[in-house]
Amino acid sequence: MGKSIELGKILQKRKINIACVQETRGKGIWARDVDGFKLWYSGSAGGKDGVGILVDRDLRELVIEVRRANDRLMSIKPVVGGFTIHVISAYAPQVGLDQEVKKQFWEDLDKMVRSIPQTEKLFIGGDFNGHIGASARG
Repeated sequence: MGKSIELGKILQKRKINIACVQETRGKGIWARDVDGFKLWYSGSAGGKDGVGILVDRDLRELVIEVRRANDRLMSIKPVVGGFTIHVISAYAPQVGLDQEVKKQFWEDLDKMVRSIPQTEKLFIGGDFNGHIGASARG
């Protein structure tokens, strides 16, 4: 919880309204107030991985839906100024994980993105664990 408060202060200082966080290592599914922000969270029972979305005081009441797919993927849907916005927080599996886990993540993300009407806005914040090159040497 201490790092959440520290993050809240940084976001306020930089005037950030919505932030996606990954690899948070919290447990379970919850929402709580964090230093002027509301944090929606989705993590595993083991406290591994985990994603969240922080929304500031001005926008949090505009959130009409929260979808938690799993501990690597979640979204919120606020309506701001007459526009419906979808914000997805994503945390892709790392290099060492099983190919099936990676495939499932990308399928889940694709399904979530495709479920959003084209007339609505989409923002994706994430850690996609991308690598450039075929080996560690490039």
